[in-house]
Amino acid sequence: MAYGMLGGKASDMPLRFTRRLSIVPGLRVNLSKRGASLSIGHRGAWYTVGPRGGRATLGLPGTGLFWTEKVPPAAPPHAGHRGAFILVLLVVVWLASRLIGL
Repeated sequence: MAYGMLGGKASDMPLRFTRRLSIVPGLRVNLSKRGASLSIGHRGAWYTVGPRGGRATLGLPGTGLFWTEKVPPAAPPHAGHRGAFILVLLVVVWLASRLIGL
């Protein structure tokens, strides 16, 4: 049986994948195993919205210190919202690619 660095079983160690794509300054798309999200902000302050809700992050640039907090949704999410979010995200990416000439 294989064990991880902290003593847990190797099967308990999840594989993580994250990719951030900058569309224009202050707007980026985040991709991971769990889905896509859209971040708006600047160095030190970001607001991220995704299929699981919103998240506000504040940090001290260059220190590695940051505070992140989940922002409660205005209304409980419905199953149809995920599809609408993905559609809006695709339209934003398409428009941005047309603007920057990719």
